[in-house]
Amino acid sequence: MRVLVTGVSGFSGSFVARALAGAGHEVTGLNRRETRFLATLRGVEGVTLVCSDLAGAASLEGPFEAVVHAAATSPASGVGTGRMVGDNVLGTKSLIDAALGWRSRAFILFSSLSLYGSISTPVVDEATPIVNPDAYGATKHLSELMLAERQEELPGLALRLPGVLGPGAHRNWLSSIAGRLVRDAAIRAFHLDMPFNNAVHVIDIAAFILSLLERPLAGFEALVLGARGSIPVRHAIERLAAGVGARAMIEDVPAPKPAFTLCSEKAMAGWGYDPMEIGALIDRYAADVKAFGAGS
Repeated sequence: MRVLVTGVSGFSGSFVARALAGAGHEVTGLNRRETRFLATLRGVEGVTLVCSDLAGAASLEGPFEAVVHAAATSPASGVGTGRMVGDNVLGTKSLIDAALGWRSRAFILFSSLSLYGSISTPVVDEATPIVNPDAYGATKHLSELMLAERQEELPGLALRLPGVLGPGAHRNWLSSIAGRLVRDAAIRAFHLDMPFNNAVHVIDIAAFILSLLERPLAGFEALVLGARGSIPVRHAIERLAAGVGARAMIEDVPAPKPAFTLCSEKAMAGWGYDPMEIGALIDRYAADVKAFGAGS
């Protein structure tokens, strides 16, 4: 199958592109800049790299039977709302329009738990209310709505993701904890005795996408993806510390927001999502950190 994967300059997109090519798919990887993740794809059999923004997707040499849209601009220093709207909303619209022209049979969007905004329920699933999301979360919500509007012509799935872990993971809670652990720094954390499963390993995402491409898709669905089971936040930190061979110096601080866990039952029961148990996921990520270093 010919598959377009966007965001292959990033951690998740590069990993998924490599996994799809390894499974025999013909992958075109769309990227905007040179990164260490992109460098790992050069010379990989089955992967063709194209430097272009999403607005130029229609000019790519298609058609593509499937699109995996992992590209996104997230909040960072110097990144304003206008840029996120341009990249995440208008860019996604251009990609959806291109996929319609290619008559793609699957469009898989990397969405985010950020779209929920202020979460007040103890368990998050697909029916959790969306309340006052920030600019980034709003762009993900709008991207989902655009995809849902075209579901009769373009089957779509939105994967609502928590922090994604794996070799080179960065800019999420556990990767920041790993970075502090390897520097022998104190960990400031809250809800230490509350259950935690708000993470997913990129291996599980790639395996899930591979399974989705093997089945006929129709309509639009949004799916919450997280780890299986749960462990207390304190135990998650201590287990990661043990895995990377560090001390866990934990400081309990006041919680700025309520705790919640993720329910992936819809994805598991209806779609064949088979995630790692959270303890096993942390052990696997600890091995990733020891082999590839910690993110931030």
